[in-house]
Amino acid sequence: MKENLIDVINSLIKKSYDFYIGGEVEPSKIARVAESMNVELAKDFVEFTQKFGMIQIFEFDLDIFGIDDDPNYCIFDRTKDLRDAYPDFPMDCYVIESFGLWNFVMVQKSNGKIYMYAPGKELSLVADSLTEYIKKRSLHLIPENWEE
Repeated sequence: MKENLIDVINSLIKKSYDFYIGGEVEPSKIARVAESMNVELAKDFVEFTQKFGMIQIFEFDLDIFGIDDDPNYCIFDRTKDLRDAYPDFPMDCYVIESFGLWNFVMVQKSNGKIYMYAPGKELSLVADSLTEYIKKRSLHLIPENWEE
């Protein structure tokens, strides 16, 4: 049985001692951000953003970017920064999480797949969906540096 993204996130929030939720985002705002980035957002990411905006779940060291007033947690700002800084950044992706000082970031494509990106390296598949990615991150199954 396929797990529901919202249920997975809510279960992590219930287990967490500290978390932050950005807040619900209107579909029209999500569409404007996608259009301004010239990307198609994955369906699960749209669902996540509509419900949460963005999330930080501190116990699991999980920061999933979305659409937020804080540019540090907004996919538009984070993706634009990388596009400006690195010519090899894939134009069909958007940043959903970063580690360290841009050592590497997690990006998502419109098909929902999540990849690890680091400047000058090939994309590396990490998860087939945002749900799978969040579950793996909560279990610390995804390394927090490229070499692991």
